[in-house]
Amino acid sequence: MLNRTGLIHIFALIVNLNVLIMKKILLSIVSVMAIVLSANAQLTINLSGTSTDIQGQSHNVPLIEAVWSEHLVDFLYNNETGSDQVWILTREIISQPADWGNYYCWGANGVAGTCYPPDAGQYYNSDPETILNGAAGLLTTYVTAPSSGTATYRYHVSTDGQTFLGYVDLIVENFLALEDQAPILTLNVAPNPASENLTINTPGISNTTIKMVDVLGNIVLKETIWGESKKIDVTKFRNGVYFVSVEAEGAKAVTRKVIVRH
Repeated sequence: MLNRTGLIHIFALIVNLNVLIMKKILLSIVSVMAIVLSANAQLTINLSGTSTDIQGQSHNVPLIEAVWSEHLVDFLYNNETGSDQVWILTREIISQPADWGNYYCWGANGVAGTCYPPDAGQYYNSDPETILNGAAGLLTTYVTAPSSGTATYRYHVSTDGQTFLGYVDLIVENFLALEDQAPILTLNVAPNPASENLTINTPGISNTTIKMVDVLGNIVLKETIWGESKKIDVTKFRNGVYFVSVEAEGAKAVTRKVIVRH
């Protein structure tokens, strides 16, 4: 049977063993972190034609019209590690309008490489490309943006498609030209109050439908305006409050309150 001294020695051995195990674990964690930090320090990303490092930053591209498979910008992922690297490009969709699409091409050493079609998944990995030391992987970006909106795409680089070494964000904003946007209705009614005639104007918009209802929701008038103006005879309407609404294709309806007083 162990005496008290023996038990103390065994306990001390267990404590020392645990301390050694913890030291090894900490050293392993520190080593992994050093490798990752070193890889980040040896990777730079720049917009083609520039030398500014934008690794971990974003680049904005504005559009003013609907586009399909539009070539946007090219990024260079520079290998400054001191040895050849096999890198995978991962496209992550941070946000994107439902009717938009994005595809990219990833190639080694300044070559356009392989192009990858739009994919609805959040992540999409390229095939591995060997990037020579001192050379760069070339990322070419494209977008289909038939509507107004904003999309954010993040392009990671890694050796395994999972442990990312660096990235750059591409933010695309589409501000459609005025003629591509839905018409905006402006409704003017005069005079108000009206006793005999009420004139309805929709400046800049023709071919509209007007509807007039009383406070109980009864429709007292519904007509189509082929021009921008319409005069309505209200002599047979009862005194009171009415609501005039105008609708046009592709535009939001507009309503105005009108008082009829004979």
